[in-house]
Amino acid sequence: MATKFPRNVDKDMVRWAHAWAAAALQTYETIESISIPESPATEAGRRDAMTMVLVDAVRNVARGAESSLGQGSELVRRFNEAHPQLKDLRDRFEHYEDYVRGTGVAQREGRKRGGTPLELDTVGIEISASSGGGLEGHLVCIAVIERDSNGQPTKVTYEAPSKTITAAARQLARDLVEAAGMLDEHHLNRCEICADPRNL
Repeated sequence: MATKFPRNVDKDMVRWAHAWAAAALQTYETIESISIPESPATEAGRRDAMTMVLVDAVRNVARGAESSLGQGSELVRRFNEAHPQLKDLRDRFEHYEDYVRGTGVAQREGRKRGGTPLELDTVGIEISASSGGGLEGHLVCIAVIERDSNGQPTKVTYEAPSKTITAAARQLARDLVEAAGMLDEHHLNRCEICADPRNL
């Protein structure tokens, strides 16, 4: 079944989303090129740090799709269903200083900005593990102490698989370019993202 697009897609927003997909690709390629055999811990740390930047770039592609097509569009819904943690993880990174202290929105009573923050005896957000070389690329696990549905502190783990989210962002960008009527032969001949979005 063919995907239906709105008649008037904001082409300027699509261009920005496409640029963020290009940024995601460059960040992913940087992650994959980091090699420090004499210091595996430094190598992992640098890959972890670049993955934080990657999450921001990928989320910005999704935000461009939401702005262009609407949050209820099929493309946006499919992307968000495939990567349900991405928006929350980007929020935790964006407001890391609050989450370190226990004052992030998800750490407050009722998950409201004015709610009582958690009283922590440890750091509220940390990279708990990372690994590389798998099918999903470099995988970073971020543990955040948040409030559960009963308002009690609980540790939630978010995952950022670099290859998986980069490929998904590239596909979303291509779909956006197509939705905007900009996916012509000229574009395909000069854009590796849109020519073959899954080829990483």
